[in-house]
Amino acid sequence: MLQRIRDLPDQGLYGVIGALAVVALYVIGFVIKNSKNVSVDFVLFSAGVPLITLMVVMVLFGALLGVALTLVLARRRTPSAQATVHAATPPPVETPATPPPPPGTSV
Repeated sequence: MLQRIRDLPDQGLYGVIGALAVVALYVIGFVIKNSKNVSVDFVLFSAGVPLITLMVVMVLFGALLGVALTLVLARRRTPSAQATVHAATPPPVETPATPPPPPGTSV
């Protein structure tokens, strides 16, 4: 990726730097505006934490929950190894109840 940025003409490079500066300023402003303390009430106690901290923790919690649910559902959808082995073995061949007569004899 750095090689692609290096290969840009000067005007494109300034555009990338300008866009990164705007994003950085937006993130800094977002953190400053959400830095006030909020009270979080738990069952047995309450705590005052900065709002931005609470937001980041909840985003991480949601991401971890999403990954965990994806793994559980993916595991549930794939057949187990035991079922795969049983599906690969052919069913037993049925043998006739009476053996055939020996060759050379007529019935």
